[in-house]
Amino acid sequence: MGILSHDDWSLDRRGERAKARHREKVRQAIRENLRDIITDQGVIVSDGKKTIRIPVQSLDEPHFIYDFGRNRHIGQGAGQKGEAIGKAYGDGQPGAAGGEGAGTAPGSRILEVEVTIEEVEAALFAELRLPNLRDKHTPRHWVEQPEFTDVRQRGIRANIDRRLTLKQALLRSRMHGQPLRITEEDLRFKTWEDTPRQNAGAVVIAMMDVSGSMGMTEKYLARSFFHWMERFLEHHYQHVEVRYLVHHVEAYETSKDAFYSTRESGGTLCSSVLRLALEIIRRDYPQDAWNIYPMYVGDGDNLFSDNDLALAKMRELCDLSAMSGYLEVNPYHRVTSLSRVFASLLHPAFRQTSVADRRQILDALKHFFSERPAAAATGDSAAPANGGMAG
Repeated sequence: MGILSHDDWSLDRRGERAKARHREKVRQAIRENLRDIITDQGVIVSDGKKTIRIPVQSLDEPHFIYDFGRNRHIGQGAGQKGEAIGKAYGDGQPGAAGGEGAGTAPGSRILEVEVTIEEVEAALFAELRLPNLRDKHTPRHWVEQPEFTDVRQRGIRANIDRRLTLKQALLRSRMHGQPLRITEEDLRFKTWEDTPRQNAGAVVIAMMDVSGSMGMTEKYLARSFFHWMERFLEHHYQHVEVRYLVHHVEAYETSKDAFYSTRESGGTLCSSVLRLALEIIRRDYPQDAWNIYPMYVGDGDNLFSDNDLALAKMRELCDLSAMSGYLEVNPYHRVTSLSRVFASLLHPAFRQTSVADRRQILDALKHFFSERPAAAATGDSAAPANGGMAG
């Protein structure tokens, strides 16, 4: 009598399911801690190879557990009128959260796992897009894309053209009256050439107030925002140019490193940096060839006599750009002159919001870099329909 046996692969499948559940738990933990992760100073100044430790709830296979509370529940014999039929374990039990005394009850396990910057970026960038991106062929931006252009009898196995190989084997077999059999001489390999193609170009004009009114907190928030803006652009788009402008009473262009480290004193003329941005765009980035995104970050202070000119220059930028943005870093919730002035700019290409602390940087990124402006990062009121901030 024969014995029929088979391998039980259920344990292997169970392990894969547990691994998938663990990966989802890690992704969920990243999403839940994202506001704190992206504004961590160690992450911002890292080289992109840093790992981060985040708490993840321990995963256990579903199983029955003993009722440590030892209470009577429904279905455990006759009850008396008014009798309590059990409470959730931990509600007033010794050792539970909020209980009194040291206690002897076991706690839940929370593990810390290491995640990479790439995993954090994947969660952050999932919903971000450059708004109003159009297919504009920029003369200086060409992308090398492989195209299969020929078939040869020699090549690497990964490039075998199965359809042509089978066709060649059928022809040879019929010609010689032989059964179908694929030989080396039947193999056909696809070959490719790198063909240059024009790609849509985008330029971001990063502008920041570095005057004396910008304190350490304001500059930290501005740096956090611009850092993740750049990482997002580099992650999603191969050809994005960034120009760095700073200003106090006067504006000038600077390098990326100096942009993040410059600290100056003096007054504030917002129109100076907006005027410089217009000059650069008109000189280097024609509107019919570039998607243009001017982004200005400041604390809202500006010389009162300069407000009308600043509004006019911002309106000109909106006319030339796919999206123009103003982020106000306002940790003290002050009513500022620029927020009132720019609130009157009802232009479809203009978006404006403010942040008061580092946890709102995520909301600001979603507000600017989406197909439609999200709610304002300010916690008390939503943004108007055009993306402006209520003044």
